[in-house]
This record gives sequence, structure tokens and C-alpha cells, in this order.
Amino acid sequence: MKSIRLFLFFSISIFAKSSCSLPSNIQALSIKSGISALKNYPDIRRNYHSLKGLCVHLIGFNEGRIHWRMLLVTNPKHSHGLFWYLPHDNENSAFTTAVYAVKKYGGGFLAVAGRGGRYFQGQDPNRNFSMSHKRVCSKQKAPSPIYTKVVFSIIDTYKRRGMPYLALHNNTNKGGVSILKDSTSTKSFLAYPKKRVLAGRGLADEDSIVYIAGSSKKPPMSKVNALLRSGLNVKYEFVNRSNNDCSMSNYIVLQKRTNKYYNIEAQHGKSSTQEEMVDRLVNHIIRRK
Repeated sequence: MKSIRLFLFFSISIFAKSSCSLPSNIQALSIKSGISALKNYPDIRRNYHSLKGLCVHLIGFNEGRIHWRMLLVTNPKHSHGLFWYLPHDNENSAFTTAVYAVKKYGGGFLAVAGRGGRYFQGQDPNRNFSMSHKRVCSKQKAPSPIYTKVVFSIIDTYKRRGMPYLALHNNTNKGGVSILKDSTSTKSFLAYPKKRVLAGRGLADEDSIVYIAGSSKKPPMSKVNALLRSGLNVKYEFVNRSNNDCSMSNYIVLQKRTNKYYNIEAQHGKSSTQEEMVDRLVNHIIRRK
């Protein structure tokens, strides 16, 4: 039954006409298109053969001293649906996973093209979401209303109405991001016995996490438990204006006023694990529709 639901939701009509044309609000941002024209970008070179059949565009815009460059990838037969944001260009497995997700489920993703760096011209792209014309967070180099407007304009163009906001990240082995570590604003829920988590394999690894976020101090346990039953470790982030760090999750909760957000974290180099997490999360999303 689950596979039938997925087919009905994500199926691509055999009569659909493939097109890589961009909507008018994004066309003005386009710099280059096609994998051949963009093969000098490391992400494109690494995933060259997997990207065949998908639409790939380099888009750009300026804000202050930063000249933003991003790769927009969509499925030409089914470009609207699930849409992912990848803010860090040093998280190579996340890019590979995004290609897998778009080929399998349609939709698309937007990835910062920082020539392999976590930061883009000195700015962490995931600490830069604010519509204020004043600097809001300590990790912001400058105000970012243009960056924020452009990124969410693209996401909201391709994200099907009712679908959650989605992100993909990679982390280091037993590093600062771990299902075994909580903070004043996060609470962790293990889908596996701690012994399996400590063993550090696959979905049970402490680095394999699905982040959710909301404005309530009390985690949404129905959502948490559904994700746990799907075999996904869950970390809930409590967001309010006093702890706002200008991350994507914080902006979505505070400005979009929704808790429809999921971020899949997996260890660097663990693309197969992250792809399995995508499959399980997509099943979870469809069940909740």
C-alpha cells in the first residue's frame, strides 16, 4: 500500500513534456545552464553521470560585497514537489543524496556553489536568513534581505503547496552534531537502543539525525514518534526570538510561522545511509498528507 501511495503522489506522466525552462522570477538570475557548461564545478564533476537527464542551472545575485552563486537542479518531468536546500558546499554526500532524491521523487534542490567551502565569501549560508535591513545575528557579516528573499522565492516556486521545507547536511564522525548531545534548545530522541547508536552504523549512528523545529518548548510527540517508528533518530529544536541564530530552521519557524521543516543530517561520506533516510522521510511525509 505504501508503494502505491508513493507512486500516485510522485508519478510522472508518460505524456509530460520535458523542459528545462525557468520560471520568469528565476530566469533573470540564470548565468549558465547544462552540466557540460558547468562541469568545472566540483559537485557537477563528481555527479556528472548521475545528473544526466536533470535540469541544471547556475544562478547568481549580489548583496553588498557577496556575489552569491548557486546550483539549481530540477527534474524536468516533475519539477514541482519536494524541494531541498543545501547551504554548505563542503558537504559532498548531501549533494549526491539530493541528486538521488530528485531523480527518484521529482522536485529539485538548490545548493550553494562555494567551490568546496563551508563558507561563501566569509559568510555561513545557514546563518544568514533575515529580512531585516540591520544585522540580526552574530554570525551574519551583513544584513541579508536579498539573500533570504531569493532563496525562499526559488524554494517556494518549486515546493508543492503543503509540502515541508527540506534541507540536507553532512556532519563529522561523533562531532558537535550528535543524537547523543542535547543543548538548551534541543532535545534528542533515539530510534535505536543506545548500544546500537554507540556502535555507529547506518541509520542507528549517532550522526544520522532528522532535525525538526518548532516554537513550543514541548516537542510534537506524534511527529517524533512517527519518525522514530520509521527508524529515524530525531532531534527537536525549540526556536524563539531570543535564541534565533538566523538559520533556515529558525527563519521558517519565526517568519514562515510553520513547523513543517525537516533537515536530514548524515556523516560525511555516508551517501547510502542518507539516501535511505530520504526514502524513510518521504514515506513519513506522504503518510502525514
